[in-house]
Amino acid sequence: MFSHLLTTIILSIGFRAVTVVAQSATAYCDSTSGICYAGYTDPTLNITVGLVLPPLSTGTTPNATEFVAELIAPASYGWTGLSVGGTMADSLLFTMWPYNGEVIFGPRWTSGYVQPLPYSGPIITMLPDTMVNSTHIKASFRCQNCTTWNGGALGSGDLSGFQLIAYVASDDTPVDDPSNVASNFTEHDQMNFFGLDLSISHSTNYSTYIGTTGTSPSEPTQTEVCGLYLACWSNILTNYGQCGGTGWTGPTVCVTGTDCTEVSPPYYSQCL
Repeated sequence: MFSHLLTTIILSIGFRAVTVVAQSATAYCDSTSGICYAGYTDPTLNITVGLVLPPLSTGTTPNATEFVAELIAPASYGWTGLSVGGTMADSLLFTMWPYNGEVIFGPRWTSGYVQPLPYSGPIITMLPDTMVNSTHIKASFRCQNCTTWNGGALGSGDLSGFQLIAYVASDDTPVDDPSNVASNFTEHDQMNFFGLDLSISHSTNYSTYIGTTGTSPSEPTQTEVCGLYLACWSNILTNYGQCGGTGWTGPTVCVTGTDCTEVSPPYYSQCL
């Protein structure tokens, strides 16, 4: 059904509508992690996107609300983005860029064609093959609470259905503050997308991929799990949140548009 090129589609993503031809996903296995995905490698942009989901549930048991994915791009890009909903607005988005040999990565969301902000719904665990070197950057991650989001759902709610997957990149313009996972950034100048048949994206090896035993992955808890390369979204402070001061051991990263400001130095600092 999805073995041929999809028709030319007009897709609104970023800040403009563009006409592109979407390829369709194929099965492949990552040579480093051994995880087998359904995905696509763009031969022009040199971007690879892959997804794998747990087996579909049977009977009355609800389907798991998670997937494992990888996003690989040239390290020279200013930033790279992924939309698992196929558009910018009302979709689950991810941004990625390198900083001091680390991968800065996290989920975002926006209701319109404006700067997407950090999104606190997903629970992200970075997998061991996440890396950056002189040529490429790779985010390999488990995403729990990620098959539905504000305004949408993977496969429009059918996890054996069809989904457009979009990816974007800024060729060489870096984000405003590469050390800050919540940084602002300029509009992308490259984009494309592909069609994903979700029915071929489920794997009976899923529990092995995420390092668990048993027949199905566990549901996410309220405790957010973060990998070495990820600044937890639960640790992004909102406006007026305490971010420093004498004896302070809590979060220190402020949401985009605010800075950690000394209010009563050295005793108290907050996001303003």
